[in-house]
Amino acid sequence: MSLRLRCVALALAPALSTLCACASSPSYNWTAESALGYRIGPGDVLKVVVWKHDDLGAQVAVRPDGAISLPLVGDVHATGRSATEIAGDVQQRLHRFYQDDPPVTVQVQEVKSYKIYVVGEVNKPGEFAPSQEVTVLMSLSLAGGFTRFADADRIVIVRRDSRGERRIPFDYSAVVQHGDLRQNIALELGDTVIVP
Repeated sequence: MSLRLRCVALALAPALSTLCACASSPSYNWTAESALGYRIGPGDVLKVVVWKHDDLGAQVAVRPDGAISLPLVGDVHATGRSATEIAGDVQQRLHRFYQDDPPVTVQVQEVKSYKIYVVGEVNKPGEFAPSQEVTVLMSLSLAGGFTRFADADRIVIVRRDSRGERRIPFDYSAVVQHGDLRQNIALELGDTVIVP
């Protein structure tokens, strides 16, 4: 190989390695994960209000099987759905009995199902039941931070919801040192943060 060709190869080597690293690094749509909002879970307490029909409203707890029971309507599946989705379902079922289509509102009175899990190379792994929404960074703090063996740039969030089960990548250095805050998503009911 000529001297000139070697110089060109050496000059291009860093650029090529950066290009290859970019091509192989995981790309993920973290924004889509944040768009779902709070989903109801077993144990949550809901207040159902049917306008001008007080006898149909109720304050109910979501059963372990994921349903709530309402007068006239019967059992309504609640787990994994938003309060707005449940209200729409109840209103549609009431349409069979009422011509005036009474508006239905569902409010979350108590959140009891919000539990997240942090496992792996953290100081206090386990189940956590925070009283408010928690982000990935907050969950790592709840778990006491990393052990000295943790590979913080290869964290994975395992999520199972109506869209199926998936692995969401989380690169600690990209978030903390480089400001890529879109990765710091809010954790949903049942999410498991795995720190290798």
